[in-house]
Amino acid sequence: MNYAVIDLGSNTIHLLIFEVGENGDISKMLSEKEVAGLAGHVENGALSDEGIQKACDILNKLKMIAFGLVDPMNVRVFATASLRNITNRDEAVRIITERTSLMPEILEGNDEALLGFAGASQTVDMDDGLMIDIGGASTELVRFRNGKAEYQASMPVGCLSLYMNCVRESVPEAHERAIIEQIVIEELLKIGWIGDMKCKKLVGIGGTVRALLKISRELDYVKEDSNEMETSHVKEILKMMRDHEDSDIYHVIYRTVPERALTIFPGLMILSTVIKQFGCESITVSGSGIRDGYLIRRVLKRDD
Repeated sequence: MNYAVIDLGSNTIHLLIFEVGENGDISKMLSEKEVAGLAGHVENGALSDEGIQKACDILNKLKMIAFGLVDPMNVRVFATASLRNITNRDEAVRIITERTSLMPEILEGNDEALLGFAGASQTVDMDDGLMIDIGGASTELVRFRNGKAEYQASMPVGCLSLYMNCVRESVPEAHERAIIEQIVIEELLKIGWIGDMKCKKLVGIGGTVRALLKISRELDYVKEDSNEMETSHVKEILKMMRDHEDSDIYHVIYRTVPERALTIFPGLMILSTVIKQFGCESITVSGSGIRDGYLIRRVLKRDD
């Protein structure tokens, strides 16, 4: 049987279509995404009419793709910080439902973190470490051990929201970088369970870390068939981006992840700050994430 999961995110809206075999095996049939930038349409805490309509237009486009392959009853939509953090969430959900016939389920921060962990667990050995999911308007963290989530948290900062609120040009200036780092540190300090906790292994899901992997492969930091890298690569790439005379890094970014050209720097700053806080030494990029976890836990009702 086929299932469709649409992730209504703050930066992108992503459709994944899964095939679930009679033996329960799950495979991905199709992946489609559109850059929506909904965090850029938030005005005084509310998602603007333009932003709501943009979400509806993209959802209707992805819905028609899904309906061609999946029974409409098996199409599910969830929203993260894109709707969770706005003041007019009920109105936005009502309008989206009326205009698309799809009712988004709004995930709370801890639920988002745990569903991301469930998805990442399908492809990565979650033995002992920290998982991070950097989104457009929020960042989720999960401390895990022996395959189980011990602690989880959601911070209301993401790559797109930081860019919109802190950066005037395409690349943050020194004072803007200082502001971004301070915002992330302050949010980390609000998480009660962190303390002086250290985690050598960092597992990353989401667009920012996947973009980092593509850039690292292009720079020959990582082999093409590898999904692991040293955390020092993050510092090196950020340094190249700060050195404006080094234009090669921007050629790499526009060639490999053009849709991330404006948000990759704030995203990597979030990542770098978390790496420093926890003393992480390596990053493993998972090929699965929250959409996989949503299918497993919310649609199929599995605990694995």
